[in-house]
Amino acid sequence: MDSQKGGSSVRQAVWQKIAETLQQDIRSGLFDNGGRLPTEVVLAARFSVNRHTVRQAIGHLADLGIVVSHQGRGVFLRDAGLEYRVGPRTRLTDNLVRQGRRPEREEVRVETIPAPRAVGRALRLPFSASVQWLSYRTRVEGRLTCLNDHYFPTERFPAIGEDFLRLGSITEALRCAGIEDYLRASTRINARLCSAAEAKQLDLSRGRPLIVTAGVDCDLLGRPISVNQARMVADSVTLTVERDE
Repeated sequence: MDSQKGGSSVRQAVWQKIAETLQQDIRSGLFDNGGRLPTEVVLAARFSVNRHTVRQAIGHLADLGIVVSHQGRGVFLRDAGLEYRVGPRTRLTDNLVRQGRRPEREEVRVETIPAPRAVGRALRLPFSASVQWLSYRTRVEGRLTCLNDHYFPTERFPAIGEDFLRLGSITEALRCAGIEDYLRASTRINARLCSAAEAKQLDLSRGRPLIVTAGVDCDLLGRPISVNQARMVADSVTLTVERDE
């Protein structure tokens, strides 16, 4: 019995030492931010141990929030993440530029659709009104991070989609429509597991958590101009809620 306990202690010390060595590698910059770690087979050969011992070390790093495992893809160094500030002036592009990052938008769709009931209520539209729906996914530094949907009243912003496609910015597209500034009237935040469709769009394993924000923006006279939703990969973003000005 004692010898078994002693053996267990030795094995534990081995995986702890491996975990400490990998942490040193990470701190020294051996792996890129968000980069992939070597496979279990490679690490087992490097440390002359079996894969189970490597798995223990990796599991410990995951518990510490240092790495994240993606099924079928491998183990990745958890990057510093994006800080998304939610406040009176919530702008995705501005949020990213302040962090020295540039968003890339993919699979952009622009359609005129009947206003969904909740959207119509938030925009104070008559029952039969239509909206301009802008939908796209956002990639930052090569990593898919967010699914975005924006809804604008068609009567007031008939060309918002064309302007967005041309300029690549919601703020600039609104400026073309005479909106020089606008404020966030409300933001609802919740968390849930991604659907199968969302997992496919964001290249995630099914059931990964998302942070979902739903906001209403108004012009400076208090009139609603847009409803927007962002579905963000939970482990790639930190939300900071700022007080009203």
